Amino acid sequence: MNLDSFVCELCILQKRETVNHLFFRCNFAKACWQQIGVTYVSTRSYWNIIEQIKHKLEVPFYMEIIILIIWSIWTTRNNWLFNDLDPFTMNCKQKFLDEFSALLLRARPSLVQQMEVWMHSF
Repeated sequence: MNLDSFVCELCILQKRETVNHLFFRCNFAKACWQQIGVTYVSTRSYWNIIEQIKHKLEVPFYMEIIILIIWSIWTTRNNWLFNDLDPFTMNCKQKFLDEFSALLLRARPSLVQQMEVWMHSF
């Protein structure tokens, strides 16, 4: 696929759109993470950031949260690039909540209550 540019389209910094930048260092991504109550030191490697998030969340379903917010950031980005829908952090948060609610339907019964409490905490 030939692309005109490799810079991040979600921030004004015009940084190269790497995995680390797109999901953790971009100001838009950091704002999306903050929408669900997660902050981290963004200058670290993405593995270190994931460890930070894991320790801050202190829930057994931390990886589901990480995957769903990354998916929400990705789809918000793609909706802007391909469907001309403005990227708002509230839209990203709503996408995350919709996906997390769907996850509750197939979660282990022993985790559902804890997941619901966490979801309503922010």
